[in-house]
Amino acid sequence: MSQRRLALIFCISVLIVLLIALILLFMFWRSQTGIVYKEPAESCKDSPVRCDGIIDCSQRSDELGCVRFAFDESLLHIYSSAESQWLPVCSSAWDDSFSRKTCRQLGFQNASQTEYIPLHISGKSLTVTDERETIQQSLNSSQCLTGKYVSLRCTTCGQRISGRIIGGKETSVSKWPWQVSVQYGPIHICGGTIIDAQWVLTAAHCFFMNSMKILDDWKVYGGVSDLKQRAEGIPVSQVIINSNYSDDHDDYDIALMKLSRPLTLSGEASELAVPQ
Repeated sequence: MSQRRLALIFCISVLIVLLIALILLFMFWRSQTGIVYKEPAESCKDSPVRCDGIIDCSQRSDELGCVRFAFDESLLHIYSSAESQWLPVCSSAWDDSFSRKTCRQLGFQNASQTEYIPLHISGKSLTVTDERETIQQSLNSSQCLTGKYVSLRCTTCGQRISGRIIGGKETSVSKWPWQVSVQYGPIHICGGTIIDAQWVLTAAHCFFMNSMKILDDWKVYGGVSDLKQRAEGIPVSQVIINSNYSDDHDDYDIALMKLSRPLTLSGEASELAVPQ
């Protein structure tokens, strides 16, 4: 009887040791993954100036968020560092090259539509003076003599083709064209959303692999509804994870993937319209 007890105690002890080892191994794995994907800490020069086209902060935060769209999400507004306020952009001297510059500055490939809208706006606006590196450097505040203002769209947003998929029903290829498969090697890990031909939105928790291997085998597959049908995947060239995300919590669980080349957009693969 005592031998059975000793054997039982020995087995329980071994199981406890193995459990502790697994917990320690898991904690070590968690500490070695995910962290390096996040953006490094921000550091700025003394008295950084917002949106003057000069980078004062290590992560460019002083030059981000300088462009926005108002009204129907197309009337262009740019933050003026000289006036310390958002101003509309006058159509005077504006051309397609400035539309492309603005959209590319926002991360899009090109501008899809530029219009000049007649509006009665009192006060100053921004007018093109010369072409500089950033759009905010290319403009100065003045009165808009033309009375028309730049309306700009950087991407063509379509309409929903069908309602939601309920209960995991099989769908056709063209019904959810913005949905992609994010795969590590041959394995489907997460879904993703096309927001531009070269950018995909997904969840931060998807990137659980070894930090040194994060980009090696990640690919995005668009325009397919059956994971067994092998299509050509596009490698991921960059992953940006929200700096507030932690593996221990569900908050800020969002990430952006930049593809090594643009997706071919069509009826089977197209971007989703997202709000500003």
